[in-house]
Amino acid sequence: MKCSSPCLDGIPSWFFRNCSYEIAHVVTHILNLSFTHGVISQRWRCAVVTPVTKVPKTTAISDFRPISVTPLLSRVAERILARKLLLSAIPTGMLADQSEFRPSGSTQCALINVLHHVTTMLENCDYVRCLMIDFSRAFDVVDHSILLAKLSQLELLECIQKWFVTFLVGRCQSVKTDCLFSSQQHINRGIVQGSGVGPMLYIVMECDLHTLSRNNIMFTYADDTNLLVPAYSDVSF
Repeated sequence: MKCSSPCLDGIPSWFFRNCSYEIAHVVTHILNLSFTHGVISQRWRCAVVTPVTKVPKTTAISDFRPISVTPLLSRVAERILARKLLLSAIPTGMLADQSEFRPSGSTQCALINVLHHVTTMLENCDYVRCLMIDFSRAFDVVDHSILLAKLSQLELLECIQKWFVTFLVGRCQSVKTDCLFSSQQHINRGIVQGSGVGPMLYIVMECDLHTLSRNNIMFTYADDTNLLVPAYSDVSF
């Protein structure tokens, strides 16, 4: 457990670390009940949003990145599902162009991937065009119905499918600034930035994105999508 601020439940991270032996059987029982019945506590669906600046000088709300702090016990459950079940359920081919949110991914892998494919293309053509796409607020505008439809196509247990439905539906959040909290507001779209399962859910959302031509190559790093098009291709992009 990384040191992080407690959520609305007020349970600090040091409690889970220092008392892990004493509470292990209780935590295990709670998580097993949650997984087997496909339900989570309403408290787990409430997050505290801390605005993090994206630019040196902020002038508008869009200059902040909304990082959600979710209950620590919820994060434990999310990471277990993300690493043990959800990652293994995604077909390997759908992860081939993703250089983030996976055990073997890194910025170095992304750069090496780009350099390799550009160099290979230049052996047979004069130039290579690169289209770089940065989706605006990609995590915050994910449609739950589309995401759940894609999750239903994966080989997941029915109780785990139900767990993800419960996790996404009926969420609420409040904003914290200078130790002050806003009123809780319900949200009906987006995946939780800062959660343990949010990055994997985004991969599921965009993993069926593909090029129109075999000559073009697409690779992604988180929500940044890049498309390489050689000089001689049957479609432009």
